[in-house]
Amino acid sequence: MRTRLTLSVMALAMAASPALAQPAADITAKLTIFQPVNQQMIDSTDKAIARFKLKYPNVTIEPQFVPQPSWGEYNTSFINQVATGAAPDIMFSAIEGFAETANRGLLRDLGPLIDADPTAKAVLDELDPNLLDGMRTRSTGQLNFFPTEWNNIVVYYNKDMFDKAGVAYPADDWTWADFRETAKKLTIADANGNVTQYGYFVPGFNFGLTPWFLTNEASVLDADWKQSAVATDNFRESLQFLHDLINVDKSAPAFESGVGDSKFVAGQVAMFSAGHWPIPEIRASGLTNVGVQIMPVNKVKTTVFGIGGLAVTSASQNPELAWEFVKEMTGKEFQTELADSERSIPSWRSLATTDKYLSFPDNAAIFYGSAATAKPVASPPNFAQVEEMTMRHVGAYLNNNEDLDTTISGLDSELSRAMKRAYN
Repeated sequence: MRTRLTLSVMALAMAASPALAQPAADITAKLTIFQPVNQQMIDSTDKAIARFKLKYPNVTIEPQFVPQPSWGEYNTSFINQVATGAAPDIMFSAIEGFAETANRGLLRDLGPLIDADPTAKAVLDELDPNLLDGMRTRSTGQLNFFPTEWNNIVVYYNKDMFDKAGVAYPADDWTWADFRETAKKLTIADANGNVTQYGYFVPGFNFGLTPWFLTNEASVLDADWKQSAVATDNFRESLQFLHDLINVDKSAPAFESGVGDSKFVAGQVAMFSAGHWPIPEIRASGLTNVGVQIMPVNKVKTTVFGIGGLAVTSASQNPELAWEFVKEMTGKEFQTELADSERSIPSWRSLATTDKYLSFPDNAAIFYGSAATAKPVASPPNFAQVEEMTMRHVGAYLNNNEDLDTTISGLDSELSRAMKRAYN
C-alpha cells in the first residue's frame, strides 16, 4: 500500500511541478484543508475563509480539524486519509511532521510557485534565512511547506522571586554554572525541609529538553538526522546536569511530562523553559513582573526552533486555488491575528518585532532575536518513534529508574535500529 501510494503521488507531483496560472475569480470549486484542532487555528481559518470568499465567491472551503495528541499521530491520520483516496487539498504541519509526509511524495514542491509569485517571495523575505533553510525537506532540498509561525525555547523567570532572593536577573552571557547557582538560590524550603519553591522546572517534553543538548554541542541524532548521536561525552554531560538539578541540588521537582508554566503561574517554580505559547496564560494569571532570557550556555550560544507551515498536496485537483488559499492563510492579516494571539512567533519579522508584540514579557526581543542562530528540532521521517524512545529513556534516568550508562546504551541501541529501518 505504502509503495503504490508513494509512487502514484510522486508521479502526480512530477507532472504538476510547473508554475500555476492565476485562477479565474468566478471559478466554482471546493477546497479541503487538513489542520490540527485548536481555537486559534479555528478562528484564523474562519477569518481567512471570509476574506477568500470576497475574491472567489464561488469557492467553498471545507476545514478538517483533526485531533493532534502528537505530531506522529496527526501525520498518521493525514497519511491514512490520503490512502483512502480522500486527500485534502491543503495540509498544515509543524517541522516534526515535514519529512514523513514530504518523503512519501504526498506534497507539491512549492519552489516553482514561489519563484513565479512576487507576493510569495515578499512573504519569504520576512522570514529569517536560517528558519527558511530549516523548513526544506532534507532529502530533496524542496520547500514543501509555506511558513505560518514558529517557536523556540527561552527561559522564563519570575522577577519578583529574584528580587526577594536578592539574585541578579540572568544576563545574556550566563553559563550552565551560573544557571545552576541561580536555581539553588531560588529554591526555598520550609522549617520541615519541604520545598515550597523550586528554582527551575526541567522541561518534560522533547522540544524543551533539546536546548540543553544543543548548548552543549550535543544532540539525539547527527546533523543529517540519520544516525544516533547519544553515545557521546557531551550528551552524557547534558543528562548528568539535568539529573543533578533534580536529584543532587533539589532545585527542580521530580521529572514529569509538561512545560512547567502551570507551576510557574502558581508560584511553585521561579524559572521554566518554553516558547511563546504560555504568554496568554501568564497574562491571565495576573503575573506582570516576568522576564525571559536566552538559554544558558555551556559550549555554544543557541536554542532550538520549530516551524509550522501549509502545504499543497500532490493529489489536489485544484492546486492553483489551493496555493491562493495558502497565501491567504500566511498573509499579513493572518500574521497580525497570530501576533495578537501571542501563541507563536509570526513568521513575518515585521510583525514579531512591533512594540506591541515586544511589550511582554521583559526582554521579549530575544524571541525573534534567536532566529539566526537557533537550530531546527531533529525531525526525521520517524520523528514520533525517536521522540518516544528519547523521552522514555531520559525520563527513566532523571527519575532514577535507570543509571546513566544503561540510559545511554539503551537509547543508542534503540535509535540505531530505528534509524536503519527509517532509511533502508
